[in-house]
Amino acid sequence: MRLDTPKDLFLYELSAMYDGEKKIVTMLDEAASNVRDDRLVEMFAEHKKETQEQIKNLEQCFKALDASPHKVGCAAIDGIHKELTEFLKQKPSDDVRTMFVLGGATKVEHYEIATYRGLVEKAMCLGHNDCAQLLQTNLVQEEETAGKLERCGHDMGLHALATA
Repeated sequence: MRLDTPKDLFLYELSAMYDGEKKIVTMLDEAASNVRDDRLVEMFAEHKKETQEQIKNLEQCFKALDASPHKVGCAAIDGIHKELTEFLKQKPSDDVRTMFVLGGATKVEHYEIATYRGLVEKAMCLGHNDCAQLLQTNLVQEEETAGKLERCGHDMGLHALATA
C-alpha cells in the first residue's frame, strides 16, 4: 500500500479504526463478563450496539470514498487488550478487576475520541463532508460513552474510599 498523499494517510487511519472497532465489539463482551457492576454491564451492552453502528458508519465512509479497508491492524486497541489479558492472569479480586476493566474501557474511549477527531478533521480538509458527518456521529457517541464511564469510575472510587 502506498502512503504518499494525505488521502492515503486518511484511508490508512480509517482502516486502522475500522479494525479497532471490530475488535472492540468482542472486547465489550469480555469486559462485561469481567465486571461486578450491573450499570457497567448495561453500559457495555449499550456501547456494543453503538459500536456496531459505528462500524456501519465506517463502511459507509469507505463506500463514499470508493475504497475498501486496507489490512491495517489497530495496535493501540491490541495493546489495551493485552493489558487486560495480562492483568487477569494476576487473579485480582472482583472489585479490583471491575475497576481495572472500567479504566481500560475509558482508555479505549479516549483513544477513539482522539482518533475520530483526527479523522473528522482530515475528512473535512479533503472535502469528504459526507464522511466527516459519519465520523462526527461516531465521535459524539464516543464522547458520551467516555463521560458515562468517567462518572461511573468516580462513583466507584468514592465507594471504594468509603469502604476502605
